[in-house]
Amino acid sequence: MAKSLAVRVDDRLIHGQVVTQWVKVFKAQKIVVIDNNVAKDKMQKNVLKFAAPPEIKVSIFSVDKAVEIWEKNQFGNLNVFVLFKDVKQIKELADKGVKFDEITLGNMSIIGDRKQIYKSTGFTEEEAQTLFDLEKDGVKLYFQTQPTDKKESLDIVKKTFPNVQ
Repeated sequence: MAKSLAVRVDDRLIHGQVVTQWVKVFKAQKIVVIDNNVAKDKMQKNVLKFAAPPEIKVSIFSVDKAVEIWEKNQFGNLNVFVLFKDVKQIKELADKGVKFDEITLGNMSIIGDRKQIYKSTGFTEEEAQTLFDLEKDGVKLYFQTQPTDKKESLDIVKKTFPNVQ
């Protein structure tokens, strides 16, 4: 079982800031990326592994593989930093029995139907509803772009999407 577990949604995945700042804050020894598309793309997998500091082990799983590994040993016995590219895959994982206590919401590009919620974080109404569904299931979610930022509650989503609950 992981010594400690930190979970973050950030569409940049292993990006300079994500790695250098958050890995230190979470004292991560291992990064687990859970993304169905990245898990199938050898080039993306290699880029992510190369971007991580050499002392950090990086594993990249599809949702189904993550469920299998979680059931076996909860991602090992290190301090684990779990990264998701989007909230849909967190919900998919939760629906398959893997639930996290706390999730940090980071950068989510404001593209397509996404509306800005917090700094550089945008969600569609459907994604916002997914967040509230996770919260109803007991997950503590908060916005925090950088470790030095104050944690912002999920309630700020209601300013943009008042019908979400």
